[in-house]
Amino acid sequence: MGDGATTSSAPSLLASSGAAVAVEGLGFRYSQADEQALHDISFTVEPGMVVALLGPNGAGKSTLVSVLIGLNIPDSGGVRVFTRVPREALRRGDIGTMLQSSGIADFVTVRDLVTFIGRQYRDPMPVGEALAAADLTSLARRRVEKLSGGERKRVRFALTLIGRSRLLVLDEPTNEMDVASRHSFWATVRAAAVERGATVFFTTHHMAEVDAAADRVIVMGRGRILADETPDDLRRRAGTPTVRFRWAGDPDPRLLDNLSAVLDFEPGDDVQILHTDQPDRTLRELVGFVPSAIDISVTEASLDSAYLAVIGGDTRLLTATEKGIR
Repeated sequence: MGDGATTSSAPSLLASSGAAVAVEGLGFRYSQADEQALHDISFTVEPGMVVALLGPNGAGKSTLVSVLIGLNIPDSGGVRVFTRVPREALRRGDIGTMLQSSGIADFVTVRDLVTFIGRQYRDPMPVGEALAAADLTSLARRRVEKLSGGERKRVRFALTLIGRSRLLVLDEPTNEMDVASRHSFWATVRAAAVERGATVFFTTHHMAEVDAAADRVIVMGRGRILADETPDDLRRRAGTPTVRFRWAGDPDPRLLDNLSAVLDFEPGDDVQILHTDQPDRTLRELVGFVPSAIDISVTEASLDSAYLAVIGGDTRLLTATEKGIR
């Protein structure tokens, strides 16, 4: 059994006093009849960092989230949230959760519900501030049962914020939200991280949200970590950015010798392609040193392509749900 309740033999990584979240050697299965859901998971997250957790259905994301917030106790290894086991951190109000499966009372007004939940914390955020952060000020007097699915999501976000928790765990939080609400939501999440140092751990299937909010990306497959890096580093797995252009008049490839960040050059009958790890610099130098270059464009590798490249190495990842992994 892992250390969900004890600390006597905590691995060394878990002793790090500076980490918001520390996980080492984490293993978990739902029952002896089930396949192992988590295999030797280890990572640390520093305070104020926004981390995206990605993976296909059945990769183990929801299982990992459930262990991080103390709903499940690991079979091996350990977890610490601000040096405490998750259930203790949850009791102290250090963890605020927004889970897909959690329900909310619907027979009260939005303001009354947020006020009631706020009273359960030692130092709650002002109710008006929580409502404004979740874009609910105009709906404060409406009964929850009258809200749309996206509006209910925003109420759950206000309930997550009201406790001023140091760790926010958000499980696919923007499902059912419209585009404007999603934009406002992630702006608030980034503000929570930047302005008050909150650590944010979220799952999503929307790569645009990862690009907009995440400092770091953890990709899972079949209960293991496949990648753990910044969005830019992950994007590079799909290939380097390219700068494309056409020659105005006769080609003069010798001019390209002045471009300091070009990794490779693909000449073509019409479009010329430069591979570079510094597209902005290459663009500036191309404009400055190669006046005969026209119709210039920059193409960045996408996070979608990078994500598929990471999980594409094992086609079994796409059928993990058939094995009973959550």
